[in-house]
Amino acid sequence: MFSVFHFNSPKHSLSLNILSLMKKILLILLLVNLSPIMFAQSGVSVGDEAPALSVDEWLKGEPVTSFENDKVYLVEFWGTWCGPCIENIPHLSDIEKKYSSQGLVVIGVATHEFDGREKLDKFMKDRGSEMEYRVAFDTDLTMERDWDTGETGGDNFRLPVCFLIDKSGKVIFTGHPSDKKLEDMIESAVN
Repeated sequence: MFSVFHFNSPKHSLSLNILSLMKKILLILLLVNLSPIMFAQSGVSVGDEAPALSVDEWLKGEPVTSFENDKVYLVEFWGTWCGPCIENIPHLSDIEKKYSSQGLVVIGVATHEFDGREKLDKFMKDRGSEMEYRVAFDTDLTMERDWDTGETGGDNFRLPVCFLIDKSGKVIFTGHPSDKKLEDMIESAVN
């Protein structure tokens, strides 16, 4: 009446193994080809419109609520725990002094303060006078996420990182504040 087929032959087993292997290879090839898309940084790039300033609190200097058309802005993300960030304070102060009369506004945005607000307050009390530019605090990391300084919630972010915004509100530089190209870009943007 009914026949039951058993596919336990070596030939059939080999076919299933080859099919399984081909599926795995196809999946790997698909992931390799899609990985640049899936893992590409979706953050702010040169040529993009600058995201809004969404700091929680201004710690020093006159607050900036939006980018004005007659000014150039240097927005730097930093942290009190970040050695290279601290090393760049004199450099950013020098840039502020040199170009502020030509319309440059330097903003340091403290972010990722792992040890809490107390450490930031102490840092500002002890060393804030060295920062001759505006300083803000991004308490909830909203601005950090909007500007995408790296992986949110993880240990993988780029600090210090700065963004130079021209008079039209476009990002014209993104990178490390000590990059030699930055000052050339500032000179070009303010003139």
